[in-house]
Amino acid sequence: MRDKISVAIVSDGKYGHRAYEVIKKKFPCEYIILKYRGNFDDIEIEEEILKKLKDYHILITYLRDPDLTYTLLEEISNQKLDKNPFIIVGIWEGEGFKRQVEKFKNVVCPDLLCNLDEDYLQDKLEEYPQLREFLRYFGKPKVNIYLSNNIIEKIEVIRDSPCGGVSKTLKEFLGERMDENTLKRIGLRVQHFCNTGRFRLFSEKECKKVKVGQILLEGINVKKEE
Repeated sequence: MRDKISVAIVSDGKYGHRAYEVIKKKFPCEYIILKYRGNFDDIEIEEEILKKLKDYHILITYLRDPDLTYTLLEEISNQKLDKNPFIIVGIWEGEGFKRQVEKFKNVVCPDLLCNLDEDYLQDKLEEYPQLREFLRYFGKPKVNIYLSNNIIEKIEVIRDSPCGGVSKTLKEFLGERMDENTLKRIGLRVQHFCNTGRFRLFSEKECKKVKVGQILLEGINVKKEE
């Protein structure tokens, strides 16, 4: 299956570089800057770009212009394909926009990319099996931490966040003593690697970053030495 799934990071050039660097380690992945002309209702995306994107199984968009995002989703939906790519919208603002674009059956707008899992995507998995393969490696974190004499001896990241923030955070704690304070610091440290407050205009930016920490801690399974 790994050889059959490919991912494109679609950006205006500002964001998405970290996701590209992380995801390409597991799947064929390309960073594509979307070329277009016009504004608002007159946006026209280059035909060559649209033709190229149809060949990917999953698209993750990091487009700051909501009109450009919607145009892209509409253009892909209008293509005469047996199966359209599945699109994960990484930057969006407002529940109204979310409801509008999720009317396309191949689109999802998660509040956080590190909150994607089988429960979140349950109604999509049957029709878009490439999502199951993606979730083997990326989405809501799954981590095993192995202790020896209550010291973190080994860290196994089963499922990383698409930005790689989970792996980057946890490697800093290898060799530390495990206790409640350590878990608290892990939850705080992962917020440092999170970009969500930078590229999306949340009214509760800090709450979103706190949620990133909570999601990571929920995904940690501590295995103590017998």
